[in-house]
Amino acid sequence: MSSNSSIRHPLSMALPSRPMGPMRVPARALGWFSIGLGLAELTMPRTLARAAGAPNLPGLTRFYGLREIGTGIGILTSKDPSPWLWGRVAGDALDVATVGTGLVTARRPLRTLASVLMLLGVAYVDLKVAEGAPPEKKRAKRSLRDYSSRSGFPKTAAEMRGIARTPSRPMNAPAGLQHTGAARTTAPSQTPASVLQTSANVLP
Repeated sequence: MSSNSSIRHPLSMALPSRPMGPMRVPARALGWFSIGLGLAELTMPRTLARAAGAPNLPGLTRFYGLREIGTGIGILTSKDPSPWLWGRVAGDALDVATVGTGLVTARRPLRTLASVLMLLGVAYVDLKVAEGAPPEKKRAKRSLRDYSSRSGFPKTAAEMRGIARTPSRPMNAPAGLQHTGAARTTAPSQTPASVLQTSANVLP
């Protein structure tokens, strides 16, 4: 007789290792949550709309239910659930926008406001799980590159030593003026007395 620990649900046997990644457990929980919510939206759209204070649109609610079921199946059957989780985040935005119209059209704004706040909380959880869901291999590709061996100089430290002391031509100066600029920088400065003496020698 097999032990109770060997008894597993058929779906658990069909999906033994998916999804993968550090967020495997919360991703699976969100996948089953999506399927359950989608089934509820398909079977009783008017009841859910009334409970959430949302507009009574059965066709749109059933469409959202199909979206939730498809997203949940994608999360549970994919090795990398992050694309499907980001799909949940996008779906949360649609749900908030749809339910939010009930603040104007519905007669119970407080119920609608509570539903919007609840949807925002679900969207926050979906966002955090989606950010940490990629498997280790994909997360390693996104890691930052190591630039610790780079100095930021075009040459080695030995070759760069003393370059700052070497006179260089001014920026945007023609090549022919390079030596003139160098000579000008090395010419001794004249004092006011020497300037007056030079002027006296020039005058007749």
